[in-house]
Amino acid sequence: MEMTVEDSIKDFWDKQADKYKTSDLATAPDHHYRELEISRILPHLSDGSHILDIGCGNGYSTLKFAIENPGATILGVDYSEKMIKQAIDHLHGHPEVKNVSFLMGDVRRLGDLKKKFDIIVSERCLINLTTFAEQRHALLQMKYALNPGGKLILVENTIEGLDRLNSLRKKFGLEDIKERWHNHYLPQFDFLKFARLHFKVQTVDNIGSLYYIMSRVMYAKLCAMEGKEPDYNHPINRIASQMPSLPAYAWSPNYLFVMRNV
Repeated sequence: MEMTVEDSIKDFWDKQADKYKTSDLATAPDHHYRELEISRILPHLSDGSHILDIGCGNGYSTLKFAIENPGATILGVDYSEKMIKQAIDHLHGHPEVKNVSFLMGDVRRLGDLKKKFDIIVSERCLINLTTFAEQRHALLQMKYALNPGGKLILVENTIEGLDRLNSLRKKFGLEDIKERWHNHYLPQFDFLKFARLHFKVQTVDNIGSLYYIMSRVMYAKLCAMEGKEPDYNHPINRIASQMPSLPAYAWSPNYLFVMRNV
């Protein structure tokens, strides 16, 4: 039987788990940006809360959230059995961390967990669903799994943000960055319109703005001039990850959305 797109996406993440084990590279190729992303999420977490990390992958971020919030109880959930296996292995390597557990689950069926949470955090989970209808459904599942007044923290890529980045790259003769085959970026305007029907949207920050200017435009142009391929581990990326985001300029596809359940 021919694999569906959904099956192919799950197979991709299973293979990433096999290849990268407990490394952060299992779910994102750019280590320095991943660290920036985590640093922007942490201030929105609350110690003592019951937290769900949905689409947790191999638990790389989850453990960082737990270490910084030792009074919180955190459940990491992912639909890839192999990612969850790596997450459990990762946790075993940190015996000092007592406030985390991992479980297989699907963002489209959060009712199966039979639990409610004070905070739900998710990094680039929605963009791995194949349609905007599925993304809307998943957002409602997150609402269902939140306590009244609970907080939803999403880091996701948007079509509009990618378009703005590519318009800047074009000014410097750089090719467009394309969505990866397994991604379906959010239509930002429609997504926020839908979200505001069900949540109080508190934060919309383009957290990648300056990082992408430095890494995907400035550094990429220097590489093009020198006939080299960009390297995610280049010192420019490390420096960029330590700079402020400058979210008002919105030159990145990557957004932080913070919402309250109403």
